Amino acid sequence: MPATTRSRRRARSVEPYPDPLRQALIRRFQWEVLFSIENGETAVARGDQTHIAGCAYRALCCVGQVLFALNRRYLVNEKGALEEAARFLAAVPRLTERVSKVWQAIGGRDFRYAFYELRSIERELKALDASDPLS
Repeated sequence: MPATTRSRRRARSVEPYPDPLRQALIRRFQWEVLFSIENGETAVARGDQTHIAGCAYRALCCVGQVLFALNRRYLVNEKGALEEAARFLAAVPRLTERVSKVWQAIGGRDFRYAFYELRSIERELKALDASDPLS
C-alpha cells in the first residue's frame, strides 16, 4: 500500500480534527514563520545566500502548516502543500502567485523584496488566524 494511502487512512481515523492539535500547530508554526523571516533578514545583511534561501523555505513551509491547521486538514506531504493550501476556504489571497514572486526575487538576488513579501504573507496569515473563518 502506498504511503499516501496509509497516511490518508490514519487521518480519517482521527476525524474530526482535534482542536487541541489545531491550536498547538497554529501557535507553533505561526511563531516559526516570523522567526524564519527575521533570521533570513539577518542573513541578508551578511549576504549569506544559502541561509537566506533556507529561511525563506522554512517560513513558507510553516505558512503551509498554519493554513492546513486553520482549515482542519492534515498535512500529509510538503510537496504541493502551498498550492493545495491556496485553494482552502481560509487562505492567504493569491498565495501561489506570491510564493512564486518570493522565489523569483531570491533568484534575482532581490532579497529585501523577498522578505518584504514574506512579511506581508505572515501578517495576512496572522489576521486570518485572528478572524478564524472556520470556527
